[in-house]
Amino acid sequence: MERQRQWHTDKRHFKQKWEDDYFFAEISSKAVCLICQQSVAVLKEYNIRRHYETKHAVFSRYKGEARKKKSSELLSKLRSQQATLTRCLSTAASIMCPSQERVFSQISLSRNTVTRRVEDLSRDIRDQLTVKSRDFVAFSLACDESTDISDSAQLLVFVRGINADMEITQELAGLETLRGTTKGEDLFAAVSRVLDKYNLSWDKMVGITTDGAPAMIGKKVGLTALISQKVSECGGKVAQYHCILHQEQLCAKTIGLADVVRDVVKIINCIRSKALSHRQFRAFLDEVDAQYKDILYHQEVRWLSRGTVLKRFFELRQLIAEFLSSASRDTQIPTDKRWIFDVAFMVDITDLLNNLNVKLQGKEQIITELFDHIKAFQMKLQLLCRHLSAGNFAHFPSLRDVNVEVDRLPEYGELLSNLNKEFDLRFVDFKKTAGDMELFSQPFSVSPDSVPEHLQMELIEFQCDTELRRKFVSLPLRDFYPHVSKQRYPQMRKNAQVMLSLFGSTYICEQTFSLMNLNKIKLRGTLTDSHLQDILTLSVSKLQPNIQSMIKSKDQLHVSH
Repeated sequence: MERQRQWHTDKRHFKQKWEDDYFFAEISSKAVCLICQQSVAVLKEYNIRRHYETKHAVFSRYKGEARKKKSSELLSKLRSQQATLTRCLSTAASIMCPSQERVFSQISLSRNTVTRRVEDLSRDIRDQLTVKSRDFVAFSLACDESTDISDSAQLLVFVRGINADMEITQELAGLETLRGTTKGEDLFAAVSRVLDKYNLSWDKMVGITTDGAPAMIGKKVGLTALISQKVSECGGKVAQYHCILHQEQLCAKTIGLADVVRDVVKIINCIRSKALSHRQFRAFLDEVDAQYKDILYHQEVRWLSRGTVLKRFFELRQLIAEFLSSASRDTQIPTDKRWIFDVAFMVDITDLLNNLNVKLQGKEQIITELFDHIKAFQMKLQLLCRHLSAGNFAHFPSLRDVNVEVDRLPEYGELLSNLNKEFDLRFVDFKKTAGDMELFSQPFSVSPDSVPEHLQMELIEFQCDTELRRKFVSLPLRDFYPHVSKQRYPQMRKNAQVMLSLFGSTYICEQTFSLMNLNKIKLRGTLTDSHLQDILTLSVSKLQPNIQSMIKSKDQLHVSH
């Protein structure tokens, strides 16, 4: 058979002018696009021009010297990336295997090689998850849907399972691309594919947590309703939860005084929206040796944005007023004392909400711990209401700073009371399983009369076990329950397995979508769905790839290009 011809040995040569004409360069005897880093199969000007015109026509706006400069920048960036990767590999080799550093330097780092390595590593992770899922006695799902840079709808499915030995496994089970509509039945079909891929049994599913979108929580044809129906048909029961972080944010938006926040944002925009004004303001802060060197922008999509923006504005309010007044701006800080009082109140409350939000974040928090934070916050709101009624500003430093007038306190107390009621309404799904949560988190203090009859006798035996009580005091919950005897307390272990496998939020999904947006950017919009899943799997997995096993399974260590 005639050997395939190579362009570099067949009188085909890369022409230097193609760097500026089409943003291509010769890298390791290949013609590589400097924009998307793809290579053409055959070195012909037609192929290179066609790639450029069909995929990167927007770069035609660069002309003359600007075009040459852009080409040079892209080439430098590409070579820098390659050098960084090579340097990292060399450094890792010198630390881990100094005697084999030369061997490591000979490893191919071509695009295709790296792609295959990522595929192999992620495949090994999925194989490990398949093996672990066989031993799950209970598992839950966290699902969230978003769109990527190419407007493809992506559904993330995370699984948290627990085996008979109380070992917890939390992994990305699937990234499903929804080609058409994103209705409840479409989401359900995608979740079904994920469960089939890992041979997960519907009757072992005990919980589903979503972001609360209509397609997720529709009462009849939403994802959670369809999953609940399927689990019931298989003889199981599934708890449905709306992400605790999302609900906390919805509660925070009902606090009122929205006009105050709008005024603050308008003032900030007046300063930051124009470069000259922004530079002058920063110079002004530097001249007066202010604590902060700038004012923050408010971003609605960021959870902690409002609180930090309000706090920074409040602390700089006098300097901001002085700057706006000296520059004779159309926008000025209101001089009405009531407006300042309202800003101070919002600063104090959003600071508390921000602290709650931070406590609710985390990848592997137990659902009972998350709900404890919510209950504690509601108790704090009740305390604050009582303090306002008594004119006590111990927990209102900003209100105390502005010497708030007493006639404003009843209104602030009413706002806090309404916020507390909103929390009561929002977290109904968590309160439905409050009894099981209490049995799990406080097994020695819960009354036997308050638990189901099939648990009562076992619970009494459990509470009278002195050794277990001693371990409960000294160990975290996830470390305590493995010490509970399978033979003596099977029902207590079963309840614990359910609680430990539940997701309280979709925070892990939000973090993974952030990783997706970092990896699938405009210049990498052609990244395939399977490769995107491979990247995300390796980024978020707690499992370690079995490198030795992977090497042994290869017929040869380096596949020819």
